[in-house]
Amino acid sequence: MTEKYGPTAMAYHAFKSMMFAPSDTQAVAGLIAYLEQETPDSPLLIEARKFSDDASELEFDFNRMCIGPYKLLVAPYESVYLSGNRQLFTEETLRVAEFYQQIGLVIDDSFNEPADFIGNELEFLYCLHAMASEQQALGQTSYAEELLSLADEFIQAHLGRWIVPFCEGITQHAKQAFWRLFAETLVQFINQQAHTTQTQYQQV
Repeated sequence: MTEKYGPTAMAYHAFKSMMFAPSDTQAVAGLIAYLEQETPDSPLLIEARKFSDDASELEFDFNRMCIGPYKLLVAPYESVYLSGNRQLFTEETLRVAEFYQQIGLVIDDSFNEPADFIGNELEFLYCLHAMASEQQALGQTSYAEELLSLADEFIQAHLGRWIVPFCEGITQHAKQAFWRLFAETLVQFINQQAHTTQTQYQQV
């Protein structure tokens, strides 16, 4: 269970699971578990519980916005937002992959999403926080701090720079109230992580 890695890792796991498999009731269950533990009064929690047995409508709506096969309403890729010309597989994609390689993560060639897919970026941050928790438990405090510092750097250089327009797109185009609330919750969480990082840097 992700709870053992702490609330931040648990949050990243819950968010990334919904990006990879929005119709998976286990993914919904993970989100519910996180919200019940951290924000039990969240409107998203009320919506999420409606899909605990059948989340197929969530996948339909997500695919309509972010996958296709028709016009891509909300691009789930960093490069689209930061390249300036809405292209995929740009320098931004390569820079994201370089971050992953720092902890030995490589995107499998058979995987049909690039490194800068929203789910992959959230997965990377989950891995960093989970690994940091494990290292902290082993008494490897300095290594844990390095992993958390890498997570902070990644938010500042990458995810934190495009999460707002991505979530604004979800809010604008979602038919399901769930996704509007999900986008609101996700952007608040990432902005909180980024703000915490900036505060830490200013105090150094």
